[in-house]
Amino acid sequence: MNFSHRFALLLLPSLLGGCAAFAPSYNEAIYTKLDGAHSSLTKIETTMETKAPSRTPYRAVEPYYIDALAQVKEAGEIAEKRPAYLHGRPAAAAAQLVADNIDRCHKAIELSRAAYDTGGQAPNEADNIAIVRNICAIAKTMEGSLK
Repeated sequence: MNFSHRFALLLLPSLLGGCAAFAPSYNEAIYTKLDGAHSSLTKIETTMETKAPSRTPYRAVEPYYIDALAQVKEAGEIAEKRPAYLHGRPAAAAAQLVADNIDRCHKAIELSRAAYDTGGQAPNEADNIAIVRNICAIAKTMEGSLK
């Protein structure tokens, strides 16, 4: 019993340290920026809801789109550097997944912004914004799980 207890005490730090090899380090800046984008997308949805049943003009929500895009762009710039410095380690693949999901978030916001700008508020625009927010929440959740 004494031998197995000592063996477990020696083995446990190695196992826990091995888990860190498969995940990049948590980055507070990435998480905070993605949280800011989430907030801006919520403001778009809330602006539309407060003006209902009339339609919200694009100019009323444009600042929130710009803020969300800027926040996600900054998060992406930080996240895309991680796979490079983790090159050759298993954590590089996980870091690339986070960066790819941030890129998907940016593309979803830009598509939503462009559609709203050219076509105005669609009848289901609040649902569209909720979908974009959920796409961006994937990257935020991934980063948050690295804590």
